[in-house]
Amino acid sequence: MKTYTDIDLLQLVKDDDHSAFNKLFDRYWQKAYQKAIARLDDESVAQDIVQEVFINIWQRRATLDIHTSFENYLYSAVRLKVISHFRSQKVSVVQLQDAIERMTLLETATESLTDYIEMERVLAAAVDAMPEMLKQVYLLRAENHSVKDIAGQLGIADQTVKNYMAEASRRLRVVIKDKFPEKHLTYIALILAALHK
Repeated sequence: MKTYTDIDLLQLVKDDDHSAFNKLFDRYWQKAYQKAIARLDDESVAQDIVQEVFINIWQRRATLDIHTSFENYLYSAVRLKVISHFRSQKVSVVQLQDAIERMTLLETATESLTDYIEMERVLAAAVDAMPEMLKQVYLLRAENHSVKDIAGQLGIADQTVKNYMAEASRRLRVVIKDKFPEKHLTYIALILAALHK
């Protein structure tokens, strides 16, 4: 039995092949759902968002132009859908208000899915190049862990966590300014909002 790559399946999808679309759906639905539920903590909304993303892909199949892997494209589409969801909600909880503020900033800063994917790629590469402890602090903070929680998990002092956060934001500012000179102030504001929320 032939094993189809994502590229093979996407080409078949463009030719209106429902079976190929179903294969992509089965291959990535669960992973996409996990991405959504991690940000929403609401199973029903997470499922709806992933369904909408896949429906949109099918509806746009003839003109779909993906310049990255399908997996990365899908996850980025899910994240942007989550942003739109937060913006559409009337939220009263302070923590979620902060989340909406950060997500709104991101949506404003990135004019298209392509912009968003490119910014994520640049940031991911910069984070990956960081020393291990610095990287762990940044990733945990990006997942909304508190300074105290990060310190406890990594066995370091609260102030050390804050120092690492400052160093991470400094490194990312340098990268963003170099890669996105026209938008670097907005992108940097996003990074600072995420690290110092």
